[in-house]
Parts: sequence; C-alpha cells; structure tokens
Amino acid sequence: MTEIIIIVLLIAMSAFFSGSETAFSTVNKIRLKNYAAQGNKRASRALEVADHFDAALTAILIGNNVVNILSASLATVVFTRYLGASAVGVSTAVMTVLVLLFGEITPKAYAKAHAESCALLMNRPILALMWIFRPVNWVFQKIRGLKKSGEQAPSVTEDELKVIIDEIEEQGVLEEQESDLVRSALEFDEIQVAQILIPRVNVVAVERWEDVTRIKELFFTEMYSRLPVYDKSIDNIVGVITSKDFFRMLDQGGQDIGTIMQDVLRISEFKRISEVLRSMQRTKLHLAVVLDQYGGTAGIVTMEDIIEELVGEIYDENDEVESPVTQIGENTYEVSGELSTSDLCEKLSLPENAIESASVSVGGWAMELFGHMPQPGEQITSGRFELTVLKMTDQKIQSVRLRIAPEPSVREDEEA
Repeated sequence: MTEIIIIVLLIAMSAFFSGSETAFSTVNKIRLKNYAAQGNKRASRALEVADHFDAALTAILIGNNVVNILSASLATVVFTRYLGASAVGVSTAVMTVLVLLFGEITPKAYAKAHAESCALLMNRPILALMWIFRPVNWVFQKIRGLKKSGEQAPSVTEDELKVIIDEIEEQGVLEEQESDLVRSALEFDEIQVAQILIPRVNVVAVERWEDVTRIKELFFTEMYSRLPVYDKSIDNIVGVITSKDFFRMLDQGGQDIGTIMQDVLRISEFKRISEVLRSMQRTKLHLAVVLDQYGGTAGIVTMEDIIEELVGEIYDENDEVESPVTQIGENTYEVSGELSTSDLCEKLSLPENAIESASVSVGGWAMELFGHMPQPGEQITSGRFELTVLKMTDQKIQSVRLRIAPEPSVREDEEA
C-alpha cells in the first residue's frame, strides 16, 4: 500500500514539473512585470523564473525525469511482487498511460489555460530547484556554448510585434486608431526625408530682398505660417521667416526681413526623419532645407510634416481640407499628383509593391511613365493602372484620373 501511495505522489510531482514547464514558457511576462512593479512579490519571483527560463527548464527536466524513472521502477517492483516476472510489460503499459494522462497531458493543458495563476503558485519550488541544480545548469550552458556568448536574440521581433498588434486589434483590445498609431511609431524610424519632403518645384519661398508688399501677399494667399528665404537662388536658402514675426515687424514700421530671419537646418535627403525630429527639438528650428547629393536644394521639410507621419494629417485653421484621393466611379479615382505612391497604395488597400517607380509621388510616377511632358487628357496604361492627366501646373502633374483594372481570377490565369 505504501508503494502505491509513493507512486501516486511521484505522478503528482511529474504533473507539477510538466505544468510548471508549460506555465513559465507561456506566461505573459509583461503582465508579470506590471504586477511586480505594483509590489507583488509572487510576481517578482515568477518573473525571475520566466526571465531565466533556460536554467528553470534544466531543473524542471531533471526533476521530471527523476520522478518518472522512480515511479516506473517502483511500479515494476509492485507488479512483479504480485504477478510475477511476466508483469513487467503490464507495468510498463499501465505506467505509460498514467504518466501521459495525469503527469503530462492534463497538467500541461491546465497550465496553458491558467499560465499566470500557475506561475504565481509554482515559483518558489522552481527557484529552489534552480539553485540546487545551478552547477549542472552551468555545465549544460558550457556544453551548448550559451554562457554569455554573443548577443541574445530579442524575444519579439518588429515583424512579430506587428502581427501581435493586428491580432489584438481583431480581438478588440485596441481601437483601429490606436493600432494605426502604434504601427506608425514602429515604421517611423525607417522613413527617410526624401519620402516626405516638399519637392523643390513646390517650395514657396521669398528672395532675401523681396518687397515686403509681395511677401505680405504670399502670406495671405498661401496661408503659410513660415516662408523660406533665399539669396539669388533657391539653392541658397539662408533662413526662414514666420508670419507672426513678419506682421509684428510691419506694425513696428520695419522693412528688412533680415532682422526677423531665423536659421534653418540643412540635412541630407537620405537622413531618417526620427533623427531630423531630434535635431529640430534640440535646435528649436521647425524647418529644414533638404540637400541632394550635389549640395543643391531638393526640397524642404517641416516639423509638422514629420509629426504627420506619426499621427496622421494635421490641419490648422488656415488649412483647406481636401482629400488626395476621391472615388469618381467603379475602380476609378481622382488622385492628387502630390500624394506619395506608398500612401496611395495604403488608401486603396493595394500591395506595397503594386506601383514600381523610382519616383515618390503619383505625379512623378505618371511623368516617369509618359517619358515626356504630357498634356491634360493624355492617357497611358501600366499593368492594371490606367492614368489620365487631368491638370498640369508649372510643368508638373497636379492631378490624374486613375482607373484600376480588376485582378484576373485564377481560372483566367489558367486559361491564359
């Protein structure tokens, strides 16, 4: 009878080891960190086990194997005592079923469903075993070459994090707006200035010695809060003036914009916008001149342009809100030439690589397809896309009509 009680206890210990292995491998460590930060000591201990799971796993596997071997050996002794030597096979079969059912499958299934509560409950014995088997674990780490060799791989990659965000959005944990903000934050460091700059041909600027009446008209007509100032050529932008400072100067009778001109940052078009934003915050300058590879002006970028990449379009009281994409028919859209091709794909739910172009904007893409300066009404087709020029200004495409042909079905592809 005593042997049977011991066998039951050993199977229970096997269940403990199996359950703890599953619990600590699947527990939400972020939640444990929150509990630990609130002063929960059990959570702190559980987090220590989860953070050193390799050491914990070594201790768990040693313990589990020991109790399983002991239970099988003891069961063999009991069966042979009552049934003779021929009972060895019966003992093996019975113990295999018992260990699998009560020592492996059931505890692991329960621990997976209740990982957090199991981890909070089981941490003390596991920590004790980790301490006992510390020399053994050190040897195993040496054998595997894992003891402080190289950098440890991150537990979650950026791509995996994006998948997690998609999943929790589907579960309703995050609103669509919140998940979009998180995605924008993840992609923020990958964006280069060239992707968001205001191109040179679109830059509205004033000459250093421009008549103040003309500058006043520009502020009123363009509704900008800042204007770049250049000396002789747009390639030589020397500063920036704000509407606030300009009209204060006029009120005080001033005529020289040099007295209110602020400095500008000068940056490469290949610089990341996250670095530019930090530079703007450090220097307290809100406008940067973007230089091309030859040192000329490729365009300008403002702090507002950069922040919009993170939080979306920002409108103030002077902005006229216009949609860059307007549906005018089935699979047919009127598209602003200034819209980036990546934003167009996002707005129309197209694959990121749907548009193959060296140009950043829709207007540049269209110009690249035509190969010459088109006239309004000219049409060109590229793959599924049919583009018709609607409006031209200052030798650039202002807007196009875009018709997207439906994707061919699988059957059509096979017939072709």
